[in-house]
Amino acid sequence: MVRRVVRCFIYARISEDREGAHLATERQVEDCEELAAQLSTPTVEYRIVRLFEDNDLSAYTGKPRPDYKAMLDALRNDEADCVLAWHTDRLHRSPVELEEYIDVCGPNGIDTRTVKAGQLDLSTATGRMIARQLGVQARYEVERMIERSKRARDQKVGRGEYAGGPRPFGYEKDGVTPRTLECPDCGRVGPDGFPVRRQCDGCGAVDRFTRNLACEACEAKDTLQVTRVCGDCGTTATFAEGSEAAVVRDAAPAVLSGASLGSLVAAAKTAGLMTSHGKVHRAPNFRSVLLRPRNVGLMQHRGEIVGRADWMPLMDEPTWRSMVAVLEDPARLPSATNARKHLGSNIYVCGVCGATLKASSKPNRRGGGTRPVYRCRDKDCVTRDLPDLDSFVILQLMDRLARENTEDLTAPREEPVNVRALQDEMRSARRMLDDLATALGKGEMDMQEWRAAAGPARKRLAAAEDAMKDAVKRNPAAELIGAEDPEAVWMSEAFDLSRKRATIDYLMKVTVHTARRGRMVGGSYFDAETIEIEWK
Repeated sequence: MVRRVVRCFIYARISEDREGAHLATERQVEDCEELAAQLSTPTVEYRIVRLFEDNDLSAYTGKPRPDYKAMLDALRNDEADCVLAWHTDRLHRSPVELEEYIDVCGPNGIDTRTVKAGQLDLSTATGRMIARQLGVQARYEVERMIERSKRARDQKVGRGEYAGGPRPFGYEKDGVTPRTLECPDCGRVGPDGFPVRRQCDGCGAVDRFTRNLACEACEAKDTLQVTRVCGDCGTTATFAEGSEAAVVRDAAPAVLSGASLGSLVAAAKTAGLMTSHGKVHRAPNFRSVLLRPRNVGLMQHRGEIVGRADWMPLMDEPTWRSMVAVLEDPARLPSATNARKHLGSNIYVCGVCGATLKASSKPNRRGGGTRPVYRCRDKDCVTRDLPDLDSFVILQLMDRLARENTEDLTAPREEPVNVRALQDEMRSARRMLDDLATALGKGEMDMQEWRAAAGPARKRLAAAEDAMKDAVKRNPAAELIGAEDPEAVWMSEAFDLSRKRATIDYLMKVTVHTARRGRMVGGSYFDAETIEIEWK
């Protein structure tokens, strides 16, 4: 006797899979396969013809489920007679989705069998009622889960604790231990064996903080400084060379020295570092990593910095804020497609009208074709051979660096920012905002009074944060000036075009005057005497 075949789809979904191992969906599939075997009889075979699986797509994020959509399309095309799932809440995330599923399965007589909730007969009014009741119950559980999750997250934020989520690049899975710690004295490498050391930046008290991160000695808030110490010798830990934490830390001075995001991403790839999701780094994603307040031990909640975090920072706050100012500068080009590709474009200056020069091309004197040139951006006043002009500028730079008296090139050009005063101002403003929020919560003031008092405090905080952006100014030529072989540093892969341009722009003003006609002394057409170099 020929067995009747019931064509079955299996649908599996897991709402959270941080490591991407798909183990939970595998268990769902195994249970569904066992269910198909149990349903089969000597006369009927429940045959699995296709598997649909959506991973890490939550019931309350609303993200699309590509395999679920593909399954509905296949059901509309009459490719299956039955859908197997672990539970109805794996199939439907909302009443709207359930109604769409009913519209597809009901008229076509498609059966639905689940491991935990039994059968759904969507061809009858009773079956549809049961399905809708299960859907409402599932939605209720999801909304309760959201509320509990938000409450738990708010509580963790108040304590400066890591609130969970994907592993942040630069930290271990716990979200608080830098990856990777190293003792500079005994050579011990983490993550284990490096206990936390909490010190008050105000009074210096060590490991005397309340659960809400207030110093027990001076009762100050927003003064927590977290470090890790070697459990063997007690030395303050640093980051292992080439580790994720070191890459993030070293990116800040590189950005302040003019390095491009592309060069930083290339360095991460060379070090063999992937994202926390195991993917190749891209410039936009790496920029997001650098902009995180968590890098300096600041807690961000709902888009705002709300205080100190209880983990070791990867860099100091002044350096981070200065780097953020550079990365968020509207003048910074957003992509590599329209980035500057030449050393002097928009840096060299026309000696006739004062406009900057741009890279262009000009017909060759003989043989046809074109050659690259620098041309006045506004009025086409001057035109110079691009390779010759760049080579001359580089030669002048190397000649200047070879001299003994380079102190003037490293001298600071601006008054230093009083970082301590700015930090005190920021803490004072945040403390006032906390006190006002407490007073509002106790009913000691109404919303109008709170707004009137909070406005000036917010302005004080914003002004101090803006001033902090100028706290760290790096000389992009510092690495060249201090090198034994400046030319080798200039030609190195790490010293990319962005840093070379920043160096030229920082040290030199290159003014290009109208060239004389004909060959110069020595037979060259390049007129070096009409290039004016002014050291800044």
